[in-house]
Amino acid sequence: MKRIVLLFAFTLICLNSGNAQVIEGTSNVGNGGGVTGDMNFGVKAGFGASTFFGSGFTGISARPGFYVGGIAEIPAFFDGFYLQPEMLLALQGADVGLENLNLLYLHIPLMGKYHITDEIAVEIGPQIGFLVADNWDDPVTGSDTNKINFGINIGGGYRLNEIFYFQLRFSPGFTKILDNTNLKNGVVQIGAAYFF
Repeated sequence: MKRIVLLFAFTLICLNSGNAQVIEGTSNVGNGGGVTGDMNFGVKAGFGASTFFGSGFTGISARPGFYVGGIAEIPAFFDGFYLQPEMLLALQGADVGLENLNLLYLHIPLMGKYHITDEIAVEIGPQIGFLVADNWDDPVTGSDTNKINFGINIGGGYRLNEIFYFQLRFSPGFTKILDNTNLKNGVVQIGAAYFF
């Protein structure tokens, strides 16, 4: 766990020291829209509501959570399109009956982002998550939490200016949370990115 946290901190320091240039210009909305410019690096944070979907337990309800991490924008392929790799430390989970299950992940999404206009963007992309910590303890059934989680992110964003970008995202998981159930993660997140 210490190694993962140190890797995460080192990555954020590298992103900060890179201090890439901010977006230099915008294209005309009438010519396909979108934002063009140099590669950008930043940090992002926000809040979320997570729950589990699938079968295996009853009485499941959502829990609040948060995320914090780094983000990059890489212009690619055509005007207005970006590859957007991220690295996020995220607290997720759900209330299960009288108990709660908290899961701390290190997520690595790779988003494709297209600006419909200079301000409005849509995003979609896969995500792999590594379980850093959890509070699950079930000596009765012997079930354990899966250490790797695969999912997809679907959402969009609003660019206020060259520095601030706001995001809304839905992230359903494909991997079982516990090895003897069909429960999977489902998260809705809202937050903002700050580009250097």
